[in-house]
Amino acid sequence: IVLSHFNVNRLEDLNSRQKSLQASCEERLRQLQDALRDFGPNSQHLLAEINLVIAASVDHPWERAVAGNKVPYYINHNTETTHWDHPHMAQMLHSIADPNEVRFSAYRTALKLRTVQKKLCLDLLNMNNAIDALDQHQLRGENDRVIDVSDVLNCLMTMFEGIAEDHHDLVNVPLCVDLVLNWILNVYDSARSGRIRVLSFKVGLIVMCKAHLEDKYRYLFRLIADTNGFADQRKLGLLLHDALLIPKQLGEIASFGGSNIEPSVRSCFEKAGKNRSEIEAAHFLDWMKMEPQSMVWMPVMHRLAAAETAKHQAKCNICKEYPIVGFRYRCLRCFNFDMCQNCFFSGRKAKSHKLTHPMQEYCTATTSGEDVRDFTKMFKNKFRSKRYFKKHPRLGYLPVQTVLEGDPLESPTPSTQHIASQEMHSRLELYANRLAEVEQRQNTSTPDSEDEHHLIAH
Repeated sequence: IVLSHFNVNRLEDLNSRQKSLQASCEERLRQLQDALRDFGPNSQHLLAEINLVIAASVDHPWERAVAGNKVPYYINHNTETTHWDHPHMAQMLHSIADPNEVRFSAYRTALKLRTVQKKLCLDLLNMNNAIDALDQHQLRGENDRVIDVSDVLNCLMTMFEGIAEDHHDLVNVPLCVDLVLNWILNVYDSARSGRIRVLSFKVGLIVMCKAHLEDKYRYLFRLIADTNGFADQRKLGLLLHDALLIPKQLGEIASFGGSNIEPSVRSCFEKAGKNRSEIEAAHFLDWMKMEPQSMVWMPVMHRLAAAETAKHQAKCNICKEYPIVGFRYRCLRCFNFDMCQNCFFSGRKAKSHKLTHPMQEYCTATTSGEDVRDFTKMFKNKFRSKRYFKKHPRLGYLPVQTVLEGDPLESPTPSTQHIASQEMHSRLELYANRLAEVEQRQNTSTPDSEDEHHLIAH
């Protein structure tokens, strides 16, 4: 086809304009990539700005500094010493030793975690808002990915800036972000490598944030489920491993089965049915609602939070507190016998009441139906012998076969960061904790003492 001179000139002009437009697009793309590198969410420029803001979380003589791997540390200029823990974190860790006098480890751990939760303002962090912030920073479905401190800081800044909009009088954003980062590193990166798995970060936040307990269970299972909604033993092991690092950081791991998660994984799959290679969300929820020994501290923490403002129209038969505030414990053997949580936690006795008597826990005020039910149980228990209660013990949790029992189960690899020496260290630590517990029980046990959470119903 022969084109006219006019059409040839026009075609050349269009080609020239197309090449010019393509060159402009490529240049604009390069500029955007440079801007993303220099000022984007993972840029050194933004990280420097965030660190400058968070530096206000400490006062003189303290100074916040950042190591080469972006991990913060703190300098005390008076003593000329450096510390991994924020000064407020160090004070909090010292204060949570107070509940060590509590007899039952589940309550003791829950009291410590509740203190951490409120100090870090995580009780103000709504779970849905936390999930939105994680999605905003492209962490959805990236649970096996390893992120550094800058990624964690960016997410936490988004979360706490959102909290501050609703609770500006309660939230100091730089301080809260720094403390939560400090806590996350203490739990999941105590060696301060500056890198943690996304799954670990999410588990730590979801366990401690504000949400209904069952909603937390559902989301935690979604973190390990495949596209068909199933999870195998390895995935469940990863989840439980990361969850159990939370009480472990508080020194409360021995009473929950130790660092080894194999018995808990086996327990969950056995409850789901024989010879199952995978479980669904319903199986996991049913198991968690039984409050397995390894995870019983989590629902207890939720009941503790619910009980903080509860007032019961009853008098403590030991200290005479009225009304009882917090947990209320009603004896199902003695007539009209109630205890407040302080007396129960410390194991105080009364003339007619013994520690072996079955107890009913209440975190909210009782209803008339519950009063009638408890009276019926108390009346029946009056005619039951000690042999009956030994033969039919009431546990406040689902017992989990310990690591010293049963057939060995292949341990799931908890993280790419964990190596064989660390696993061996955890096992040695487990046995050492158990030996210490045995010695302590031999030295301090009484004829009326029972296992952890024994005879408590809720």
